[in-house]
Amino acid sequence: MQELVIYGKPTYAGFVREAEIPKPGPKDVLIKVAYTGLNPKDWKFTKNRDQSTAFNVGDDVSGTVEAVGSEVFEYKPGDRVAGFHRMFQPHGTYAEYTVVPASTTFPLPPNISLESGAGLPLSFMTAALALYQYLGVPLPTTVSESARKTPILIWGGATAVGAYALQLAKLSKIGPIITVAGNGIDYVKSLNAADHIIDYRKGDVTQQILAATGSAKIKIAFDAVSGHGSYERITEVLLASGGGHINMVDPPTDPTWKFPETIKFTRTFVSSAYHVSHSFINEEQAHADGEFAYFFYRYLSHLLAEGKFRPHPVEILPDGLNSVVEGVQALYDGKVSAKKLVARIGK
Repeated sequence: MQELVIYGKPTYAGFVREAEIPKPGPKDVLIKVAYTGLNPKDWKFTKNRDQSTAFNVGDDVSGTVEAVGSEVFEYKPGDRVAGFHRMFQPHGTYAEYTVVPASTTFPLPPNISLESGAGLPLSFMTAALALYQYLGVPLPTTVSESARKTPILIWGGATAVGAYALQLAKLSKIGPIITVAGNGIDYVKSLNAADHIIDYRKGDVTQQILAATGSAKIKIAFDAVSGHGSYERITEVLLASGGGHINMVDPPTDPTWKFPETIKFTRTFVSSAYHVSHSFINEEQAHADGEFAYFFYRYLSHLLAEGKFRPHPVEILPDGLNSVVEGVQALYDGKVSAKKLVARIGK
């Protein structure tokens, strides 16, 4: 089969090479790739690699099941699925075939295209883990009067992660929901999920947020951007409410930054979706996240089938694997807003 490997030094580049079709482990699914989705982590992981250490860094996939491991009971060859490959492990999704844990694979209903499905797995689960496992937002299946009076701030509403978080927050009936966006603000409005949309390009963002919420105290915030002043402004908002909890997808970009004592900081790292712990996610939390991901990916299939959840808009790169490096460069340059880049691999 063909697979693409990428490196970032001295500039982003890559090459397609021949590789053996991988074999699924006992709890894995072998997927024939139709589309692969690009993510910002792709440039982050390859920026310090040279040609000798180039890597197939793709993790989002949609396609059909080719084979299953000996312990897999949910899927069979021919099933139409999407999935989240194990990050930083071989047999990534920038290839004609990929291996994905059965636990992070989910059925794609007929009303969802394969190209849209490729933009879901990593970003959706990042948003879901942040809201439900870390910020403690009630699940959509929970009836909670207090949730309806719990403001939440979601920074980066036009990003895929942020837009998915907005939709999930609305499903959970938490609110009011406040989000911050810029170039993709029209798309954020089209989601009809946020009660207040703040344009960071227009004046003092902190004051805009506080003015929008009035006397309501914002105690929880999700930072889907983690840079460009996001966590500093969120901290100001939380302090104005007497403190609170911020969850981020990346650590603060300023290594000297310290959150005030009244601000709780947690970080979502989506590989805990398949039980991987980190220095900031202990084994108990990683196990809990993996169990959550198992059922919530399957709940996503239901939401999609019922039309209760929208995939992020996609832009299909024009030349399959040969376009991926250009797409990764665009992500690095910050030129992608309110859309997911996907590449068609299968014919």
